[in-house]
Amino acid sequence: MNSEAPEKDPREQAARLRELLAIPERQRTDAQWDEIIDIEINLGPKKPSGGQPPRQDTGDGRRQQAKRPGNKPSVPGKHLRKHRP
Repeated sequence: MNSEAPEKDPREQAARLRELLAIPERQRTDAQWDEIIDIEINLGPKKPSGGQPPRQDTGDGRRQQAKRPGNKPSVPGKHLRKHRP
């Protein structure tokens, strides 16, 4: 792992990433691939430190949990059944 990457300015890391990505894939060394991966990890989105999904305020004092993609909203008391066509 490259020990310099976390200490650098994000703009410098982005410039270095562009330089590395300009090299054709077939010509990149293993060290260059490792550096690309390290920079992408450092520049990527950061995970919230709480470990829980973010919550949103609904405006009336209650807090609503953020919706997760792919989850369908559940309707209390209703069971959805799948029928054959």
